[in-house]
Amino acid sequence: MCLDRFYSYQGPRLNTTSVLITLSTNFIGYGLAGLTRWFLVYPSQAIWPSSLATIALCRAFHTESNNVVDGWKVSRISWCMYCFTAMFTYFWFPNYIIQAMSYFNWITWIAPENVKLAAIAGSVTGLGLNPVPTFDWTQFTTFINPLINPFFVSTVSVLHDCTHLTCIPNRVP
Repeated sequence: MCLDRFYSYQGPRLNTTSVLITLSTNFIGYGLAGLTRWFLVYPSQAIWPSSLATIALCRAFHTESNNVVDGWKVSRISWCMYCFTAMFTYFWFPNYIIQAMSYFNWITWIAPENVKLAAIAGSVTGLGLNPVPTFDWTQFTTFINPLINPFFVSTVSVLHDCTHLTCIPNRVP
């Protein structure tokens, strides 16, 4: 009904036509994926780095062996629990105990009476141009996730976002 009203298109006459079109497009996609898997899936360079953290976590939970690496004798499950406890505490402490840690404005401590400095570097009432604006992990990881992504992935994503914000011309009709 909507297609007829907006586009003057009645749709296919039979339901089998819709089913065959859907199946053919899916089979073409699977066929192209099968043809390109040798150079798009199987090479180790094709693995996106953010998936490595998920692979490592699943491997830690599903392997029985505990290999000693660089003198570490702690099991993978124990290491996961240590990291979970530390991350939970680091999240819980600034959010519920000392909420002022979310607005750590150390630059204005240098010159407390300077209004221009507070306007530029202030976290709450200023522009927030502060290299270390917070100790709150949720605010720190909204843009990038430094624990999962390697440094080059974070750098490329930041540069990509900055170039798109500054280089795209503003077209006003």
